[in-house]
Amino acid sequence: MPDSLTPEILNTLRLPIVFTPGAWQRAVLLDQSDHAEKLQVDQLSHVLRSAFEARLAYPHEPYVMFEVACVAPMGHPYHIPLLQLSLSLLQEPDQPAALLIALAGEHQR
Repeated sequence: MPDSLTPEILNTLRLPIVFTPGAWQRAVLLDQSDHAEKLQVDQLSHVLRSAFEARLAYPHEPYVMFEVACVAPMGHPYHIPLLQLSLSLLQEPDQPAALLIALAGEHQR
């Protein structure tokens, strides 16, 4: 962990995490299978760990990119080996702050 991590930066890792619908669909949801629930929990853990590692690697950047292995089965229209996601600090007026995970290039608003 870099020495430049301030309490403020570490506190951002305690914020709630929200996904855009597209990021949730592509990064976490899986097709039905016998073990879909466990696989989704495992994939969610993997995505969150990757997001936190990206945030810690670039603690002063308001927006960081990271990649996770794509979970779509072969032949699925969205099958790509790696899925690019972004992590940013979401601060809206009159709303609590949160960390936002979105598809790379996905624009909010």
